[in-house]
Amino acid sequence: MPILIALRVILLRIIRLLASIMIEAWIFKKSFNLSPKMSVQYAMVLNLLANACEWVVFLNAETLLPPEARKELIYYLLIEKIQETSPSIFLLTTFNFTLILFIKWIGFESLKVALSGDISKITQAFQENSEENIKITEKYRDFRIILMAHALSYSLFLGLAFTLLVLE
Repeated sequence: MPILIALRVILLRIIRLLASIMIEAWIFKKSFNLSPKMSVQYAMVLNLLANACEWVVFLNAETLLPPEARKELIYYLLIEKIQETSPSIFLLTTFNFTLILFIKWIGFESLKVALSGDISKITQAFQENSEENIKITEKYRDFRIILMAHALSYSLFLGLAFTLLVLE
């Protein structure tokens, strides 16, 4: 029985990752005018980075939680099923969404700097030294596109999770 649960967890994570990459790559292709191959590579790198950071953060936070919250967290992370609707699950989901969003945004900005080859842009990527509104809106254009892609892929999984909860 534990082998079946482990296989289910691995399969769910792979399906979630592939669907996220597909949705986000399509949005990156349309929004950034990238080639299909490049948009899939961007989405793949950002999603793998976000998933790795998500596991590190949540498994380290798990040691600080009380036993009941720890059980809910592990059940949520591993099986992606919600035992019962509670405020802690809502907060966990909100924190997870925000954490992954910012990891993807920082990863995207770092990828742009790394691929441009200009190391002096590293400090400029996260500073707000823009003086004109046009520069500010262009600067946050990337964030808005990443937010849209992430929200679409994440809401798909939330919808599936809540549908499974209702059907059970």
